[in-house]
Amino acid sequence: MSEDSTDESPGLADAQDVLDRIEALAVRQRQQVEQSRTQMLAKLSRVQDDQSALLGRHSEMLTQQGEMLTEILTILRGTNPAG
Repeated sequence: MSEDSTDESPGLADAQDVLDRIEALAVRQRQQVEQSRTQMLAKLSRVQDDQSALLGRHSEMLTQQGEMLTEILTILRGTNPAG
């Protein structure tokens, strides 16, 4: 019987080794996922900042165009004899 128990021990040790390797792999994968998540969030933040800046510039341009149109209308009304 003692031979049977020694025969089983290497099998159990192999199984434990496989489980340990799987656990280590899972830990590495979780770390990689977290690192990727952090990188993606940083990239998203940069993209949002860029988009906000772009929208700000467009808003400023539209405001300037509106002011120019108002000036043009004022000039046109001033030169219109019916106005």
